[in-house]
Amino acid sequence: MNSRPNPPSSSNDMSKWITMIRRHASDDNPFHAISLFKAMQRNQRENFPLDDHFIYASLIKACNRLSAIREGKSIHCHVLRFGLDYNVNVLNALVYLYSSAEKSMGYACALFDKIPEKTVVTVNCMVSGFVKNRRFDVGMGLVNRVLGGDFDLRMKPNYVTLVILISGCVEFGRFSIGNSLHSYCCKTSLDLKNEVRNALIHLYAEFEYMDAAAKLFNETKMRGLVSWNTMIAGYAKNNDCRNAFSLFREMRIGNIECDRASLVSLISACTNSGDLRLGKAVHAYIKVSGMERMIHFVTALINMYSKCGSIDLGRKVFDELADENITSWNSMIHGYVECGLNIEALSLWNVIQSIKIKPDEVTMLGLISACRNSGDLNQGVHINSYIESSGNFSGSRVICNAIIDMYAKCGSMERAEAVFSKMPRRDVISWTSMIVGYAINGEGEEALLAFRKMVAEKNEPNSITFLGVLSACDHAGLVEEGKSLYNIMCQYYHIEPKIEHCGCMVDMLARAGMLEEAYRFVKDMPVEPNAVVWRMLINACRVYGDVNLGLNLVGGLIDVKIAHDPEDHVISSNIFAEAGRWDDVLQERSLMVTQKAVKLPGKSTIAGGIA
Repeated sequence: MNSRPNPPSSSNDMSKWITMIRRHASDDNPFHAISLFKAMQRNQRENFPLDDHFIYASLIKACNRLSAIREGKSIHCHVLRFGLDYNVNVLNALVYLYSSAEKSMGYACALFDKIPEKTVVTVNCMVSGFVKNRRFDVGMGLVNRVLGGDFDLRMKPNYVTLVILISGCVEFGRFSIGNSLHSYCCKTSLDLKNEVRNALIHLYAEFEYMDAAAKLFNETKMRGLVSWNTMIAGYAKNNDCRNAFSLFREMRIGNIECDRASLVSLISACTNSGDLRLGKAVHAYIKVSGMERMIHFVTALINMYSKCGSIDLGRKVFDELADENITSWNSMIHGYVECGLNIEALSLWNVIQSIKIKPDEVTMLGLISACRNSGDLNQGVHINSYIESSGNFSGSRVICNAIIDMYAKCGSMERAEAVFSKMPRRDVISWTSMIVGYAINGEGEEALLAFRKMVAEKNEPNSITFLGVLSACDHAGLVEEGKSLYNIMCQYYHIEPKIEHCGCMVDMLARAGMLEEAYRFVKDMPVEPNAVVWRMLINACRVYGDVNLGLNLVGGLIDVKIAHDPEDHVISSNIFAEAGRWDDVLQERSLMVTQKAVKLPGKSTIAGGIA
C-alpha cells in the first residue's frame, strides 16, 4: 500500500476495511495492517465502532510478526475497552504475542492463567513461547498438565503441540524426550501427520540416527518437498554426500521440483564431506537453472570452495556474482581466514571501506580472526578503532570477546585488559579469553587472579576455562595451585577431565620433578594416555636423571602408536643413550631412516607491533 485509503462512508466500506486489515496482517508487510487501523481510528464515526474481534485478532498477529510488543499492548487496551477479552481467538493471539519475547513472558503467563476456557491452541501458544525463550522444561511440564487433565479431560495435545516439542528437543539436545514423544505419536496416530513425521525425521537426523530417519522417510506415503529436504539436510549434516545425492536423483526421477533449500543442503553436503567434484556438479546445475545470482547460493558456494581447499574458485564466484550485499563479502573474508590467507582477508576490508558497504558483526569477527591468526597487531588496533568509532558494535559481547582473544594472541595483554574492563557485562567466554590470554603470555599469577575474580562474581567456569588456568599454572610452576584447581574442576564443578586437562597436570608434575606422582597420575587418568603424555614423562625422566623410570615408560610410548612420529624415535633414542644402551639407540636411528622420518621445521610469523 503506497497511499492512504479514503475513510469509509458506509457499513459496506467498513467491511472492506476489515477485509483489507486481515489480508495485510498475513502478507509480506504486516505494518500495512497497523497503518490501516490507525487510519480507521482517525476517520472513525460513531456509527462504525471498531469492535470487530476479527480486526483485533489480525492486528495482534501483525504486531507479533513485527515483534511490536508496545503496539500490541495498545491493541490489547482497545480489546479491553470494547469488552472483547472474552473472545478465544483474540486471547490466543495475545498469549502468542506476549510469549514470543522473554521480557513479556510474564504477561503471557498471567493472561493464560486468567483464561477460563483454554483450548489446545491456547496451550500451544504458551508452549511455543516457553520453547522460544529457552524454557523447554516448563513447556514440557505444561503439556504434562494437559495429559493429566488439569484443564479439560477432553483436551489432548494435537500435531502442532508435538511439532513444537520435537523441534525443542532438537534445539536443546533432549533426544531421550524426543524418542518418548515419538512413542506417544505412534500410540495416538499423530505420527501419520506429515508435519510430525518431518519433525521426527529432523530429530533423528540431528542426533545422527540416519537409519531411523530413513525408516520414517521410507514409510511416509505422501512425501512433500519438506520431507525430501529434511532427509537431504540430514545426510548433509552427517557428512554423507553420496546418500544426499542419491536421494536428490530419486527426487528428480519422481518429478519433484527441488527448491533453494534442496540445493543449499546439497552444497552443504559437499562442504562437510570435502567433495569438490560433486560440489562443482551442484554449481553447474544451479548455473543452468539460472539461480546462481541468489545470495544464498553465492555464500554457500564460496563456503564450499574454501572448505574444499579451492579458495581460487570461491574467489571466482565472488568476483562474478557478489554485489553490495555484505553477506557475500563475509563469506569471502571467512573463506580466506579458513584457508590461512589472512592478508587477503584483510585486503577485502580496504575495498569494503572504499565502496562504502556497511559491515556487520560477522564481517568484524572475520577481520578480527584474520588479525589474530596473522599476529598483525597494527591492523588489529585499526579494526578495534573502527569498531569503537562506529558505535555499531562496541556493545557486542561477541565482538569484545573476539578482540580480547586477538590482543592476547598478539601478545598485548594491556589492550586486552582495557577492552575487558570497559565491558558492561562479561560472560564465561570473556573471562576465559582473559585467563587463556594470561596463560599463553606466561602470566600465571594474573591468570590465577582472574580465575578467582571470575568465581567471586558468580560466573561458572567451563572446561576451556579450567584448561586455560591449568596451563597457566603449568608454565608458571604453580603446582599446588594446579592440583587444587584440578580437584575443584572434577569434584565441585563435575567437569569430566579431557586428555588436554590431564596433559597439563602431567606436564606440571613432570616439570617440577615429581616424576613418581606424575606416573601415578597417568596410570589413574580417566582417559587413555596418548603419545604426547608419554613423551612429557620420558623427557622429564631424562632431564631429572631417572633413567630406569624412563626406560619403563618407553614401552608405553611404543604401545600407543603403531606409526611413530620422528619425535618418538628421538625421545626413545635419547633415553637409551642416557642408559648406555647403544644397540637400542642404533635401532631407533635405523627405524627413523627406514621410515624416512623427517622432523618438520618450525615457522613463526612476526608482525610489527605498536609502541
